[in-house]
Amino acid sequence: MDYTLKTLSQLRPILVGFRKKAGLTQKDVAARLGISQQSYAAFEANPEAASVERLVRVLRLVDVEIKLGAPEAKAAPVAAKAVPRPARTPVAAAKMSSAAKPPAASKRASVTPAAAAPQRQSAAPRKPRENW
Repeated sequence: MDYTLKTLSQLRPILVGFRKKAGLTQKDVAARLGISQQSYAAFEANPEAASVERLVRVLRLVDVEIKLGAPEAKAAPVAAKAVPRPARTPVAAAKMSSAAKPPAASKRASVTPAAAAPQRQSAAPRKPRENW
């Protein structure tokens, strides 16, 4: 069966459905990928944040292929009418350009918050990320 994917939020339920249709649990898929069940659960909970490579590896595991194609031809789009824009007066243009530019002195004196803040040390060491 084919599924049309138009937004990334549709990816999660489709992915879960294919996994279940293949008769696999998260633990089964994780074992086949060589990662922990928690790592796979995090991937499945937010697959839109994963790389295409990871997504393809999981889809191959549940025996699903990706087909890309253009949508079916619909009625020709209606051409939009051009609406003339009001002309800008030289005075209004000068006001806009001077208001949009920040003063040069404040540009030099600004300090980014990251540069001003001291580096924070983590209390507990982080677990190494699984590279799959």
